Amino acid sequence: MSALLPVFLIAAAIDGQAALRHASALAALGPHPWGSPRALAAAQYVAAQFREAGLRDVRLQDFEAAGIHGVNVVATLPGAGSEFVVIGAHHDTAPGAPGAYDDGGGVGVVIEAARVLARQRSRARTLVFVSWDGEEAWFTGRTTTAGSRAFIKQLGAGVRDMVAAVDVEMCGWKGGAPAVHPVPYADPLQPGRFQVVPAWVLSAGLRGARSAGSPLRLGDPLVSWLYQPAVRTFRVQFYGDDLSFEQAGLPALLLSDSSFTAFYPWYHQPTDTADRIHAPALARMGQAVLGVVDELSRVKRGLATEPHWFALFGRVVGWPVLIGLALLSVIPGLAKASSVRGGVFGLRLFQAALFGVFFWRHPVPALWIFLLPNVVGGLPRRRGGVAVAVLPLLALVVLGTVAWLRGFVSGLWTEGWELAIAGLAFALMWAAPPGAATTRGRRTG
Repeated sequence: MSALLPVFLIAAAIDGQAALRHASALAALGPHPWGSPRALAAAQYVAAQFREAGLRDVRLQDFEAAGIHGVNVVATLPGAGSEFVVIGAHHDTAPGAPGAYDDGGGVGVVIEAARVLARQRSRARTLVFVSWDGEEAWFTGRTTTAGSRAFIKQLGAGVRDMVAAVDVEMCGWKGGAPAVHPVPYADPLQPGRFQVVPAWVLSAGLRGARSAGSPLRLGDPLVSWLYQPAVRTFRVQFYGDDLSFEQAGLPALLLSDSSFTAFYPWYHQPTDTADRIHAPALARMGQAVLGVVDELSRVKRGLATEPHWFALFGRVVGWPVLIGLALLSVIPGLAKASSVRGGVFGLRLFQAALFGVFFWRHPVPALWIFLLPNVVGGLPRRRGGVAVAVLPLLALVVLGTVAWLRGFVSGLWTEGWELAIAGLAFALMWAAPPGAATTRGRRTG
């Protein structure tokens, strides 16, 4: 059966027009922020659609936070065993916005994905579909992602059986491309540190979307590799309901077709109406969701915390590979310095130690900034070599500055002393260029 699932998913394509109808119906309510009568109407609409799609145990889940009453919608497709995967979106909107894109499109995709998955005769894990209220709780100034936090709390001891969550955020814009956003969030138990989706969950998501014929970009379609050190250097302002899961130590994927270089122009505005979104874009996201859910329904569970990884060419490399690259990068410089007089080896060893400290604290930014300089600093320098070596750092600074000016980021993950160590290590890289001192066994004069 499992070998036939990818074929089934491709054949049973998402109905983009149906997803658009759901988004249009929700947007037709007008702005429906958390706690409003219209938000309750949105929840009741989603519940009715879940029942029609063939889901079981459809119920309205009441909760209260910051003195505001909210309603989640929860439904299931039973599978073998007690383990389950969560698939969700949020039906509330920002005050003043009809929310066709944020997040009517996401809700429409979840409903239609549920309709397709309900046709499966069997599944390895239970699927729990949720439409959250209170994702836009920021407007209260007192809490965030209220509905998903309440959902997690009401899981109780059953939370240990949750494999992962898939949060379908802002989607349906023809100018975007389906992407997974592994945004690091502040760890409530370790000030200054962050939680991010584990490598095995990200890998499963990318693999599943590919198998369903709708590959996911990582972070951004144009600057995917730069995105990864950037979000680990700069604190990103944007989030979805995955925030609640990550801060609770539970793996979650955030999917959207907005990104840094292609961001929805009508975000949180009264013009976020149904005519702005398109059925083919919703179908692309829905197909990716089917693949992600299928893979998470079968993948072997890994560590709940696995923050150190880098994704390239659709694959995710983990902590051992990052350590290996860090060690290999310093070898050319140490080897070259060992043949030079004048204390150059000690200087280069000190530089490598400083790099090691920064790497241990922030592996991905450290490798992004230092990998090329470490290697170039130990090789004969040709014209342009130094310029090429500093390009990764320059690109990171430029992206961070532009993101800050656009309000995408606020602050750094790196502390002052860490920046000082990184700056000194980078300066020492160029302190004793190879060939500038006397090599052993050779006279100068």
